[in-house]
Amino acid sequence: MKLFNHRPIPIFPLPSVVLFPRIVQPLHIFEPRYLEMFTEALDSQGQIAMALLKPGFENNYFGSPEIHPVVSVGSIITYEARDDGTYDVVLLGDKRARLDREVGGKIYRRGVLGELEEKTSGSRENRKNLRMDMEALLEVAIRDIKKENKGLALLQKSFAEEPSFGFLVDFLAYHFIKDPESQQSLLEELDVSLRARSLLDALTAI
Repeated sequence: MKLFNHRPIPIFPLPSVVLFPRIVQPLHIFEPRYLEMFTEALDSQGQIAMALLKPGFENNYFGSPEIHPVVSVGSIITYEARDDGTYDVVLLGDKRARLDREVGGKIYRRGVLGELEEKTSGSRENRKNLRMDMEALLEVAIRDIKKENKGLALLQKSFAEEPSFGFLVDFLAYHFIKDPESQQSLLEELDVSLRARSLLDALTAI
């Protein structure tokens, strides 16, 4: 497994946020340890790994509760400092990665990560049909986002126009699947065709 940038990357574990590659994620950063994480990330390469906390984290939230080892590394694309010392941040997902090991020395968590690469299985015809199903949902998702935040919708749409089938599936998973553990399962699925099928099955069950 190829190491991600060959250096420790800050880990931002949350109970309800799963970041996908090429997804725009707004965040509000206010805890002292994560304020330090954010300012140090700005001083380096502006990258943060978003990790989902495993169930049962509550009793050890301010320590180092267990996280799912598959994460998404994102880059800070814009931020705004608030009068109370907190930050509103917009993160853009870059790549899937797996936590190889955690590294101490800071009040926030850091880890050495290995890059994860997508793959595609199934026949060309099957992939074509899956993509048509995904594209039929895309405009619905963009329309829904516009109702919530028009500026964010325009920014996200600029990324949604790329031809990557993997991104299309991730975008729809992020928008339509609200359960974090279900989102995490889709993040962990590296086979794009299987991820698309799992997404369609999940949407059918809603």
